[in-house]
Amino acid sequence: MLTFNLKKIHLLAQSKVLDVGCGEGRHIFGSLNAYKDVYCIGLDEDIPSLDKCKEGLEFFEELDSGTTVFLQGSVYKLPFEDNSFDLVICSEVLEHLEDYLAAINEIYRVLKPEGKFLLSVPSYWPEKICWTISTEYQNMPGGHVRIFKKRTVINEIINHGFEYDRSERFHGLHSAYWWLRCIFWKNQESNFLVKIYKKFLEYQILKNPTWLNNLEKVINPIFGKSIAFYFEKR
Repeated sequence: MLTFNLKKIHLLAQSKVLDVGCGEGRHIFGSLNAYKDVYCIGLDEDIPSLDKCKEGLEFFEELDSGTTVFLQGSVYKLPFEDNSFDLVICSEVLEHLEDYLAAINEIYRVLKPEGKFLLSVPSYWPEKICWTISTEYQNMPGGHVRIFKKRTVINEIINHGFEYDRSERFHGLHSAYWWLRCIFWKNQESNFLVKIYKKFLEYQILKNPTWLNNLEKVINPIFGKSIAFYFEKR
């Protein structure tokens, strides 16, 4: 389940892609599927997530889709030389960081001039509703420490040497799921409504029905849980 439209980014063969805070590797695998003969690096601090990445990579290695490496590391000190990557992805990471501007500086450093930077954070008002409903959601360990406004993100990234291209919202059907979890926070794992809605989302992800994907595209501009930004290094 990707948070960017990778078809909007053109990469030449032998391009280098970095996913900062790659989690279980969804955008690395999306890049391997979208681009031919690219070199991908996924970086994360969480070892169990990286183990999941390596399990998923076995499928793509059979397809001979390009060289891929997963590494443990910090966004505050990326273990790469200056001007190394053609594309850097940072999805749903900055909202967890105390000093997110330091992370932006590191991303700028390792990205090549005219390289593409794809950034996503939770959309303002769906996230604000979660914070309003549940203090437990706000305070869960490793959770979100801030809510971003669209214009603030654009201005701050521009001020750090990037050119803004466009933005779009994704995952409109997921907002209601998180609102339900916040409402029934203490018993969310056993709550009937949460479990039913989770199965509904699993159906969308696994079956990929056209009618449901089209519905989500219609509601994304209003209800999109994530907002994706497309930048280029000046």
